[in-house]
Amino acid sequence: MSISFDAAALLQRMAATTAREFSYQNRIPGDSLYGAFISPEHWLDESGHVGTTRLIVRWGYLALAQAQNLPGAPTVPAFATLLERLESAVDYLLRVQRPSGLIDLRNTNYESGPDTAFALQLICAFIERARSTLELADIVAKLTLFAQRATVGVMESGFHTPNHRWVIVGALALAQAVLPDHPNTTPTIDLYLAEGLDIDADGAYLERSIGVYDAVTARSLLFYVENTADSAATMPVLAAVERNLAFDLHLLHADGTAETGLSVRQDYGQRNVPTPLIANYLNVGLLLGRQDFINAAAFLYERAGEMYDLEWLLYVLLKHGSSVTAEPAILTSYANSYPTNKLWRYRADDLSASVFGGRTRLLHLVYRSAELVAVKIAQAYFSVGLFIADSLETAPDEVLLTSSGKQKPALPAYHLPMGRPVAPETFETTKVDRDQKWIPPAESALKITPVDSGFDLHYRTLDGLDDVIAQISFDFPPGGLWETEDTVVTCAPGSVIFLKQGWGRMRYGADVIEIAPGACAHLARDMRHSEASGDLVRVLLTFRTPVDHRFTIRTYSLLDGMPTRMTD
Repeated sequence: MSISFDAAALLQRMAATTAREFSYQNRIPGDSLYGAFISPEHWLDESGHVGTTRLIVRWGYLALAQAQNLPGAPTVPAFATLLERLESAVDYLLRVQRPSGLIDLRNTNYESGPDTAFALQLICAFIERARSTLELADIVAKLTLFAQRATVGVMESGFHTPNHRWVIVGALALAQAVLPDHPNTTPTIDLYLAEGLDIDADGAYLERSIGVYDAVTARSLLFYVENTADSAATMPVLAAVERNLAFDLHLLHADGTAETGLSVRQDYGQRNVPTPLIANYLNVGLLLGRQDFINAAAFLYERAGEMYDLEWLLYVLLKHGSSVTAEPAILTSYANSYPTNKLWRYRADDLSASVFGGRTRLLHLVYRSAELVAVKIAQAYFSVGLFIADSLETAPDEVLLTSSGKQKPALPAYHLPMGRPVAPETFETTKVDRDQKWIPPAESALKITPVDSGFDLHYRTLDGLDDVIAQISFDFPPGGLWETEDTVVTCAPGSVIFLKQGWGRMRYGADVIEIAPGACAHLARDMRHSEASGDLVRVLLTFRTPVDHRFTIRTYSLLDGMPTRMTD
């Protein structure tokens, strides 16, 4: 069934949250923070894109729609109410703007160029839409004054993280296109772009953050593309944005949540629908005529709950027209290798999985409401027994992970005496000068073969000492039922289950992830040199080396019947 992106409908969603937003605004007459957004989290005023600036833009779009008589736009809150709220918020924003033109992010960054650039993007995008609306002329004039000062400050500021560079570039490009009497931002933009975009051969940015910063980078680079006349400069930038969005399409599960196992930012390990990407998929889809991007935007929007940044989606719609209709759809079948990131992504309808090299998390699997958060392998071996794949090799019908067991220098080994005095304060530094008694490393391999409804796996130790304890762990979110042939149990967070033999399955409603066969050579619940499971539910297969174990992971619905298992 098709879905429509409609500006009036988005405005209705924005209007529905104004009562809550109004409650966060300081309304104490005469107070120095009158008009500010007060964070309910830390009870401080926030001027930027996580606070007052965002509310100004959200309320501003509602007022703009009423002033322009947009069909279907909400009439509550009333225009007069919105205008009064806006006036006090904008006046606060001008009061707290530092002489440099910059603002603060209260809980971490002060006189912050990047945080000012985030706010500048929001404000300039709104000015672009509202500058010809007489009813908002005073608000636009004050925002323009703020933005002109902020532009100067951002040009002279620096950054912290990779995406901040492109936030600054996008803000300066948009400011130059929108603001009257603007400073020449091109030389500063060129300085940043001279560093080159941080996108790799797979299409991933340096932060690999599909849940947060891929969207920030895409939006920012698109501001540069759309507001720069030099096509020779903008074409490779637009191509990079397109490549990353195509890469991210392959990081989506069937329910629209994102595979964040590559991320090095705060979205790592989260299972959320990446709603910030919706506006970018729609924008680039319309710019380039890519229907798959437009359909992906509709797919994510259909599955999104409350959206933090509806204003960016509204901005795209107002720029391209008031409504767009699309069929919600994403890719449903593929097996792709991304060698730069040591990642293999697999999708077969409701089943999706990620295999990782270079990390202790070897496999992540999602099937409908069921999830296997991580498969990990470890030996209790000189602190270098964790299976971390140095290589990830793919063939049409399998993935092979190989761990050398040499992740730390001078291990596994014992240090030998030096035969001379060693001062206590130099003990650590002398390790590199000592002779060593070397121990064979815990080299091992894991082969993963996709089959109908799951995977066949084969774990083998290739080197290392005999009779070393080892384990394969399967970490599940709490809330499931663990079932074997004769037992069904509820599992508290942090539970550890030993699957001694046969099959066992974790049930989330009718959705199942099943493991078979079990193995139990020891009962070390928290084996040394393994990683703790935290609040997850852990299922263990345990061994003594050497190990040569074939096992299966299967997914199915109890309402559809069960596939053949290895133990049958």
